[in-house]
Amino acid sequence: MTNGVPFWTVDVFTNRRYAGNPLAVITDARSLDDAAMQAIANEFGYAETTFVLPPRNAGTTAHVRIFTPLAEVPFAGHPNVGTAFVLASGGSDLDLAIGDTMVFDEAGGPVAVDVVRDNGTVMGAAITAPQALERLGTCDAARVARCLSLPETSVAIVRFAPTVASVGLAFAFVELATLEDLENLTPDIGAFAEAAAEEINTVDDFALCAFVVLDDGDDGFRVRSRVLSPLGHPIEDPATGSASGALASLLVASRAKPSATTVVKIEQGVEMGRPSQITVTVPAANGEVQAPTIRGTCVIVSKGALL
Repeated sequence: MTNGVPFWTVDVFTNRRYAGNPLAVITDARSLDDAAMQAIANEFGYAETTFVLPPRNAGTTAHVRIFTPLAEVPFAGHPNVGTAFVLASGGSDLDLAIGDTMVFDEAGGPVAVDVVRDNGTVMGAAITAPQALERLGTCDAARVARCLSLPETSVAIVRFAPTVASVGLAFAFVELATLEDLENLTPDIGAFAEAAAEEINTVDDFALCAFVVLDDGDDGFRVRSRVLSPLGHPIEDPATGSASGALASLLVASRAKPSATTVVKIEQGVEMGRPSQITVTVPAANGEVQAPTIRGTCVIVSKGALL
């Protein structure tokens, strides 16, 4: 379309429309300044909007900027998966070296992306997180329970205590005792504000990933999770790649001396009516986990131009 800024919207970490996590991709952002990018991200109102620009550095495919409705962020999972899917599907008029492997130049550092295909059709993408697991500290279990309007007995300190961790963006993580606890939690904004003031800082001041391990076997983990950030936007996220990468790494690291690659399958967004499937592979050697790879499928929802 002429006389406009082109965009695609896609649903990420799903194989059907109107599920997963929506993403807007501005496929040619050369005409936009920082204020315009922030305004457009706020207009879409999605968890994130990405802006694709020509590469700044040799060896990278594109310069990609990621904005929430409130601020620019250095890295996030579903925006990278969705942006790679759009570019590999022919979604940009920029002269970019699009291949099955791309490197995005982002504020948090270069992000490697592999396009996922099925019989030649672009289905999604897999990204390697910009860093291995970094534990930033623990959280008070009683305060975390209050954030979720649950009794402290609902906090299950089985694999690790409530923890703040990151593979690029920091989140707090808490294991819950039962699936019913996960389904019935309600975010308490006052308790989140208290946690933001007293606990280790995360994205959106205090973003909390609550999870239940559904299966822990030799072939990996199967997990149900919810990511809440009522001090940021949105209150709940249907699919969070960066949080899933850190959660999977924490789970693998909780095993005694991990030394092989483990697959962690995470279901998120179920309670929101936007079910998402996130697959994370976590390599490990000599008892130390390495940077995880986050994989998901995508579907196109709309294309157009911003006037």
